[in-house]
Amino acid sequence: TPSAMARTFQAYDCDYAMLLDMNALEHTYAALYTPRADGAGIEARHLVEGMRLVDQKARDGSTVLRFIGAPDNRDFFYLLRKEPGQ
Repeated sequence: TPSAMARTFQAYDCDYAMLLDMNALEHTYAALYTPRADGAGIEARHLVEGMRLVDQKARDGSTVLRFIGAPDNRDFFYLLRKEPGQ
């Protein structure tokens, strides 16, 4: 947070500083996509609850999950295959 950065600068006796990279939730978005228990699509578990606000809504009111519904220039995926019996 901005106040945490200010406290850090103060702790180092910094009297002049500029923070060049303060990211918003849409830039640091992270979610775990898993199949829904009822088998009706995919759900997202967001790293930070506020990241849910970045997901879009379709015309029918359903959620369009970021990276799933449309490409993004910040795409990054890490996939694991579940082995049988796990």
